[in-house]
Amino acid sequence: METSVISRETIKPSSPTPNELKTHELCLFDVFQLNTYFPLILFYRKTNYMQGFSNVSTRLKISLSKALTIFYPLGGRRNNYFSIDCNDEGAIYIEASLNISMEEFLKPPKLELLNQLLPCEPNKCHPREEILPQLLVQVNLFQCGGIAIGLCNLHTILDAYSCSAFVKTWSSIYKGSKEELAKPDFFFASSFVPPRNTFGVRSGVLSINQSSNVEEKCTTRRFLFDTKAINGLKAMLESEGMINTTPTRYKVVSSFICKHMILACMKECCDSTRPMVVLHVMDMRKRIGEPFSKDSIGNLLWPALVVLENINEDTNVGDMVRILEEELGKVNKELFLKVKNDPSFFWSDECAKLMHEGIMNKHPISYVFTSWANMGFDDIDFGWGKPLWLAQRGGTQETIPNTVVLMETKEGIEVWLTMPEKHIVILEHDMDFLKFACLNPSI
Repeated sequence: METSVISRETIKPSSPTPNELKTHELCLFDVFQLNTYFPLILFYRKTNYMQGFSNVSTRLKISLSKALTIFYPLGGRRNNYFSIDCNDEGAIYIEASLNISMEEFLKPPKLELLNQLLPCEPNKCHPREEILPQLLVQVNLFQCGGIAIGLCNLHTILDAYSCSAFVKTWSSIYKGSKEELAKPDFFFASSFVPPRNTFGVRSGVLSINQSSNVEEKCTTRRFLFDTKAINGLKAMLESEGMINTTPTRYKVVSSFICKHMILACMKECCDSTRPMVVLHVMDMRKRIGEPFSKDSIGNLLWPALVVLENINEDTNVGDMVRILEEELGKVNKELFLKVKNDPSFFWSDECAKLMHEGIMNKHPISYVFTSWANMGFDDIDFGWGKPLWLAQRGGTQETIPNTVVLMETKEGIEVWLTMPEKHIVILEHDMDFLKFACLNPSI
């Protein structure tokens, strides 16, 4: 596949940001984030409502400019460690054409080519002092007239929930609807947890995915757990004796995946005594409710850590679900009130215990799980209908190993899994895993 860049320009907010809003203060959880872009690609079939690519692209740029006025920090640049200068420098917008039809691209999806649909390299860790655009967009035209919109969102201020709110606002402006126009709250997060220098934080969370993994060539695979497979996993848990609780789909699927990722790793790892640390990224808005508003923008995320030892083929997934439920139960409103009321909480013995501080001395192998379920990405309609498919990224040059993103689909749960190449090959030939997971089915 060849990707030809047609144009590249900067889209600035349609109205200048008022002086009193020129400096956006980050929250403490924003400061924790790596200086990296997370990707999203939305695929749309050609419809009569598009009325030509030139018309579509022009309207996308106009509506993007208006959306940047509402989400004004996205048009700025990082000012220092703790703030963004909302200087209206704007977002990068790229037009590109592809010499392939969407149908050919998606049957099955050509994961190794997905990064060509993105405006920059995703998940690359940039130096914190590097000044980067908050948002880059690439609008790709397939030969058939279908469109894929690729976004790279800097993690400085946006988490997945915030990204969804922004893209919904952009699509609403495009089609002239006011129903999904967001009223973003950029002040709550920094007032709830003001930024501080993270030096001396004892939890080890900042380094868990940097020092605990072997640097190897990594690649991304996509698996589908359809409704039948998920029901089969729940039935398996019942057969293991887990009948007192009704775990969520996320807990069941993530625990099953985690077991088989660990088994794949252990087959190649010479030191099987190293503990496994599984980090589940929790959205505070959903977990806590009030005082968190659904309109609160920022990285309102909390890492729930699960330490697993002595995992083998005979380990019950139900036991892993129980451990996960216990750790997730610690992420509650009481915890966040402690964070709010005690600025030194992250430096406390209590936080160190919660984050399993001592585990870092054992050189664990870490895994990171994130759920994008119920974020609303699959409902983003620019007037051409809902997306045919949502994608993350592909390629074989991933720099952060052992990461898993779960996305809700009408068929079930789609899993984007990144591992060292030699481990993922083992997973692809794990028949117990493939009983429930379908590798990269056609769209």
